[in-house]
Amino acid sequence: MRRFDDESELLDVIYRGVTDGSALDKALDGLGARYDCDGGAFVLFDLQSPASDLVLTSGAWSAGLAERYREVAALDPAPRAFALLPRGTASMTDRMFAPDFKESCLFWNEFYRPNGFTETLGAALFADKTRFALLGLHRSEGRAPFDSEDITDLEHILPHLVRAFQLRRSFVGLEARSQRFEDVIDRLDAGVVLLDATGGLAFANQSARAVFRRNDGIGLDRGGRLAIGPAVARGQLAGLIAGVGRGGAGGAMVVPRPDTAPGYALLVAPAPSAGDDWFAAPFGAGRAIVLIHDPDRRPRDAAAVLQSALGLTPGAARLVAALVADDDLKSFAEGNGVTIHTARFHLRTALARTQTSTQAELVRLAVRLLRDFALRGP
Repeated sequence: MRRFDDESELLDVIYRGVTDGSALDKALDGLGARYDCDGGAFVLFDLQSPASDLVLTSGAWSAGLAERYREVAALDPAPRAFALLPRGTASMTDRMFAPDFKESCLFWNEFYRPNGFTETLGAALFADKTRFALLGLHRSEGRAPFDSEDITDLEHILPHLVRAFQLRRSFVGLEARSQRFEDVIDRLDAGVVLLDATGGLAFANQSARAVFRRNDGIGLDRGGRLAIGPAVARGQLAGLIAGVGRGGAGGAMVVPRPDTAPGYALLVAPAPSAGDDWFAAPFGAGRAIVLIHDPDRRPRDAAAVLQSALGLTPGAARLVAALVADDDLKSFAEGNGVTIHTARFHLRTALARTQTSTQAELVRLAVRLLRDFALRGP
């Protein structure tokens, strides 16, 4: 265990643990060394569960020992006792439990003592109706018993630990939320790009990165900024982004490709402000969002989506999916080995079930539906 002779170093490591899990490891090591302990643990204990979740361990708490502790955690009387202490206070098990209690305690005799521990110095870091977090520092026979000076010193450090642990819980929750949000955005067929305040790339989903890899009209330069091939389109995009930066609403444009393939349609819009927690929190304050429509992408299982969402028959769903993909009745009939009369029957069925009047109206309805439901497969 590393000893921090300068208290400011220890506090610095504790607060770096808010965003860096490895710093928490160092902080726990430093606390153990500060009190000449053989091991330490941060424990998250759930009163509604028969076991607690050992979040972080050091020293004598090997991975195997921590795993075995989970099996007997419900028998450990220390977490409940520490949770009952006044907020911001520390204590030690030799003061909290009488000798005769320890001698008759199953956890003490079957787990704690056999693994070389004799006493715990600890405190509750967080508590609500069902859960609390505990810091426990453990000594063995070779170390002198904890004393009042150890308690006073730990209580001096405790406010920093409590605050850091609260911030860590919030940060981990935000990270998890950000990851879930990214996972959703990554499944969209549309390319989604967030530009930061300088116009640099802050985030791009999988569909956008797939377009960048082709580099056939839209890519990234060495500085990680959007690179548009044709000069006219490049200037138009720069103007839209600049306008958004001045408070404008943005706009749409087309980026031509070198071959005869249809170009990429781009929509530039203002990014939510830092106060819009649903988006800005995961990615930070942005400048603009750029949505990229890739004309080469086709919705996966479009017919299945249309059949389920619009209540179409299988044949009518296949026809509507073909119409969305720019086929007509004749090409659909030829491609599916049916007569033109069958194709028209499927069209009449689709119009009736969707309560649309014309083929164009039906296609518009299907396009909007597929646009909203166009999710990437896993």
